[in-house]
Amino acid sequence: MIRSPTLPILATALMVAVSSFALADEQTHTVEVNGVTLHYIDEGEGKPVVFVPAALVDHRVWEPYREAIAREHRFITYTKRYYGTYPWPDEGEHFSDETHVSDLAALIRALDIAPAYLVTWSFSGRLGTLLALEYPELVHGMVHYEPSIPSLVAELPEERQAAIAEEGKRYGPAFDALGAGDEEQATKLFIEAVFQRSPGGFEQEPEYMRTIWLDNARTLPPWMNMSQPLISCDDLANLEQPTLILKGEHADLFFGSVVDLMAQCQPQAEVQVIPGVNHDGTFNAIEDFTAAILDFLAEH
Repeated sequence: MIRSPTLPILATALMVAVSSFALADEQTHTVEVNGVTLHYIDEGEGKPVVFVPAALVDHRVWEPYREAIAREHRFITYTKRYYGTYPWPDEGEHFSDETHVSDLAALIRALDIAPAYLVTWSFSGRLGTLLALEYPELVHGMVHYEPSIPSLVAELPEERQAAIAEEGKRYGPAFDALGAGDEEQATKLFIEAVFQRSPGGFEQEPEYMRTIWLDNARTLPPWMNMSQPLISCDDLANLEQPTLILKGEHADLFFGSVVDLMAQCQPQAEVQVIPGVNHDGTFNAIEDFTAAILDFLAEH
């Protein structure tokens, strides 16, 4: 049962996000890990909770959660290598899941917060899962929102796989724009596809989210072209950390299937549904998602 969070109403939460947008960047700390500098936010005391950004976003995406989480726990978020507006340490040749997982492990060790709780969304759900598999001593528990683990789809019946592939055709225009070298347009089209928007829907998204996405448009080519690790149901069966997996009421076939499969494969996992949203629940259902996180932390 999701409790009512100690948060303002959604409109107020969004106002806080927008008004704190620049401040979130100014208040970052830095830490050297694996030969690069990572920028992070660290506020509050108690259980360390690391909010891991998804694709096309940086630490600013979690700003609407900072106040409520830091009131009861230690809120930590960071910007992954190559993300944000910071200079790249190289030409992107090390852009991979392996790099991001290694950096996250090094960050947790550098801040001396192991074992920590993880909160993830989409792409970062895969990173959090890989971290728990490779470095179980660093992870106390996980809250995922619609994780992206494509390798699990291969374990579905062929008819379901075909339906997911058909649904995935909506990303075609984003790939075409990327092939034409237009990263900004590709980003807009990708956002419209992943959040099931009509053409032109990007311009209707919250301003602070549009800024974050466009600031991170340069990460779309290496992210869409990198190879993806194979995570199987058998792998997930080895995880012992308590895990909450959330999906939107209107989740598409891909994300909905991944959530259901993870819950079936992972012995310590439970599933909750957030009403009225799809993959956009992290910014369109802030109160519900915050409440689910706080309930999970209170229980464990």
